[in-house]
Amino acid sequence: MSRLYEHTAAFLTALFLTTGLWGQGEPSAGSKWNVTLQGGAGYVPRTFSWRDELMSSHIYPAGGIRVGYQTTETDSPYAGAYGFPCFGVGLGWEGLSSLHYNNVSRLGSLVELYGFAERNLLDYKRFSLDINVDLGAAYNEAVYDPERNPKNLNFGSHAVIYVNVGLTAALALTDRLEAGVTARFSHYSAGRLAYPNGGLNNPSAMLSLRYQPMAVPKRDRSHRSPENPSCFFYELYAGGGVHRCAMEWLASRSTTPWPIWSFGGSANYRYRPHLSTGLAVDMNYASGGFIDCLEESERAFYGDADVDAYGPYKPFSGGVGIIQHLHYGNFSAFAVVGAYVYRRYGTREQQGKLYQRVGLKYVIPGSTGLFVALDCKAHRFSRAAMMEFTFGIRR
Repeated sequence: MSRLYEHTAAFLTALFLTTGLWGQGEPSAGSKWNVTLQGGAGYVPRTFSWRDELMSSHIYPAGGIRVGYQTTETDSPYAGAYGFPCFGVGLGWEGLSSLHYNNVSRLGSLVELYGFAERNLLDYKRFSLDINVDLGAAYNEAVYDPERNPKNLNFGSHAVIYVNVGLTAALALTDRLEAGVTARFSHYSAGRLAYPNGGLNNPSAMLSLRYQPMAVPKRDRSHRSPENPSCFFYELYAGGGVHRCAMEWLASRSTTPWPIWSFGGSANYRYRPHLSTGLAVDMNYASGGFIDCLEESERAFYGDADVDAYGPYKPFSGGVGIIQHLHYGNFSAFAVVGAYVYRRYGTREQQGKLYQRVGLKYVIPGSTGLFVALDCKAHRFSRAAMMEFTFGIRR
């Protein structure tokens, strides 16, 4: 480890000594890339009582590296519409295995691979304030096992979804070196692809050092807008996902990957080149096996009287909601907040009247509007229902 520290110190020293040797002038494509090293600590909240049974310490080490591309006025017009964000990829590590555990059960360390977008909010001399969003996947070292890891109700899968939002305050040490501190909030979940699915919602604090070969005018507020006048457009989609039934888990301590089919559409108004809002209709159809299993599980767990009073279970559900798009070229990030008009998924699996969908779309170039999309459907703004993969058309 001492040799690793020596090499790291030598690398950082070389960065400081060579910053004055890089040329000045207009930024080239190569000079827009940057590298950021991060290190800090995270905290596992005492959200559930079984976490106190699982662990007696809650602070763990964390670190990572990010490689970013800083957009300028020479890039896509959409870059200007968003205030010239920085896009990139990152690799992160959360040392959860270092926590002190009370018994044989434990949480494993997480390794994250993700894409990120970062946008400046404030500049004052050498000080800056940025917001960043990370989205990707993580490998989880330890999963639930009824015998070897029974108290780990956070994860039933090695592969989990990773979402992070951070706020970074940075100070420019030189034109090419920037030191910062970031307050983050991270979410980890299997998206109901596996069960148990307690997940994690962890705050953390990170120190960072960013190096960029040339000084790039990343805070330029003047920009050109994409040539995309205001218009109406509609979308139709169809696809599906996999749902793991919570009631089946409570009744039998096992789950089945039930297929749920999705279809619907939306009518939207694009009032800015990068923004549109509309009305969405979302429908789902569950296989008959899922409905039968759900009713059987609720009878076993809550009794016949509760289920008989509820009435018939039905495989179809549908709702309406407000959809918001953020457009960037052929890509769109979208979010839906809706309410069910019809849903008969049992007394406990129902999870209230509201639903949410958050995801990404990509319009295939030259396809006259065909797109693919991946999103997570959730309830109560916190409980994943399933991951949906859909195909659709935009006109």
